Amino acid sequence: MNVNPDQPENNFPNMSNLVSEVPLQAKYNPEGNAIDAGKATSWYGYGFDQFKANAGVWIGMVVVLFVIMFVLNVIPGIGPFIFNLLMPAFFGGLMLACQAHRESKPVTFEFLFAGFKDKFGSLALLGLIWMIGFFVVSMIVGVFAVAVFGGAIATGAAFGSASLMGLGFSALLGFVLLAMLIAIPLAMAIWFAPALVVFHNVAPIDALLMSLKVSLKNWAAFLLFFVLYIVFAILASIPLGLGWLVLGPVLIGAIYAAYRDIFLA
Repeated sequence: MNVNPDQPENNFPNMSNLVSEVPLQAKYNPEGNAIDAGKATSWYGYGFDQFKANAGVWIGMVVVLFVIMFVLNVIPGIGPFIFNLLMPAFFGGLMLACQAHRESKPVTFEFLFAGFKDKFGSLALLGLIWMIGFFVVSMIVGVFAVAVFGGAIATGAAFGSASLMGLGFSALLGFVLLAMLIAIPLAMAIWFAPALVVFHNVAPIDALLMSLKVSLKNWAAFLLFFVLYIVFAILASIPLGLGWLVLGPVLIGAIYAAYRDIFLA
């Protein structure tokens, strides 16, 4: 892997006034620490504390990010591609904002675009690689859906509607399980990748592989984190989606806290 454990955690010549080179003198462990699953709850707690400390700035950054996402997604064809390509760059800047908060430095709006400076090339490549993986996964799931549901319809036509209903439910359940089985490793791979790029200058492919490796190593914590996310996402979506103005920053802070617990000693 393209990692040097002895190098400083950051290499930001243009960001020296915002973050220090070695956050709180933490030692970097590229293999990842094994942690208790219960730590996932404390990550959300850290994220909420961070949000409260600079609520206005965080809400402003999330609103602008949502607006950018909406504008790009309404552009036919290329819009969603551009947003997903740039998403790691946005996320890398937000990781820097989390670090600034931990070091008791000002969290300002400019952090939203900090990932477009020194590490933009690596972060954009990270987004491209992740999109390719997502496309391959979508193709696999699509082929499976056509095969399974097509078979269910053919069987139902031969044996009646009752058989079609039973097979249809089984096919749907199998489809959902397969989609989750394939999507979860993708989520694990992207989870820590932007942080590894901006804090440790890890190459994009290595960052994805390292993130996947440590997520599997701490699968119980990842599972609890994901279950809590589903619950919080449902609650955040109830009041016209306004809860995401809080959950978005909390989630970013929680991922940063998870990164520190797993990769820093």
